[in-house]
Amino acid sequence: MNGKESKRHIARGSLLLTLIGVTLFAWVIVHAGPSAIVHQLKALRIALPIVLALSVCRLLLQTLTWSIALKNEGLDFGAVKLIGIRLASQAMGYLTVFGPVLSEPMKIKLLRSPVEATATATFLDNGVYWFTSALVGIAGCVSISLLKSQRGSSALAFSAIFVLVIVFMARRKPVLASVAGALGKRSPSWFNRGAKIESAIRELRAEKPKLVGRIFWLDLACQLLLVSEVAVVLWSLRLPLHLINVLAIEGLTRGVKMMTGFVPARLGADEGGAMSAFAASGISPALGLTLALTRRTRDLSWALVGLAWIAWRSQLSKKNQSDNEALFEGGGLPCKSSS
Repeated sequence: MNGKESKRHIARGSLLLTLIGVTLFAWVIVHAGPSAIVHQLKALRIALPIVLALSVCRLLLQTLTWSIALKNEGLDFGAVKLIGIRLASQAMGYLTVFGPVLSEPMKIKLLRSPVEATATATFLDNGVYWFTSALVGIAGCVSISLLKSQRGSSALAFSAIFVLVIVFMARRKPVLASVAGALGKRSPSWFNRGAKIESAIRELRAEKPKLVGRIFWLDLACQLLLVSEVAVVLWSLRLPLHLINVLAIEGLTRGVKMMTGFVPARLGADEGGAMSAFAASGISPALGLTLALTRRTRDLSWALVGLAWIAWRSQLSKKNQSDNEALFEGGGLPCKSSS
């Protein structure tokens, strides 16, 4: 009976997530303005398919890194399931105010495997990804300083910050564990749990540098694909391509994205950030709207796929539950024969 109740709760939870997600998806479309989206994207008939293709490549690479991290913990899942879970969790994080606070735990929960091993693998994957993301973000800050300053002092300052961040992130001694030790009994349980996960990740990096190195290079390739999206949009707008401009635009828009993760679908934030990035790079701010809308179309497309996956899994779970109940009521369960 407990098993049946658990399955029912899972099915109801999945259905509720689907309804919430579909409602938020429709809300984003209406408030963003369908006519405005169509008008802007007419100029990007070539760029949009290329950006979507780059996004597919990035999704496959991210799935591969996650799979590598999970297999290291003795967990093996099919690529289709990992892709579905990633898109579903990203959809709920993207369309709600919770962002990564919801999406990352949701990925762990949907795997339905031992939490400790799943969390260690998932946080290893996320940690390396965000490390490479920080590298590109800092490179963007340096690029902006080079565009805005005629002297080298500003670039030198950003370069010094770049080196400090690299040293800080590359250190072997856990940071959270040191803070938890300083707090002592005042350290909350969730913080202590995070410290244990961080320690496990750093120990794994010391024990298996090849594993972490492989994930690092795959994630770095993901970052380059994101940077390529900016280059594709600039090319489609017949604008000159300069590495400094591309990195500056990507760095600034990425910073805005991180600061506005609590805004549902980052509505308005992505557009404002892209326009500001284009203006900082000496390009007409209005053209920045095309980059934001292209990426919004990409994100909403993946969100729709993620919601469809949740709905499919919910229906599959309900069907399996109905089949099991019918089998049980019809006496189809195997029983021991008396001899």
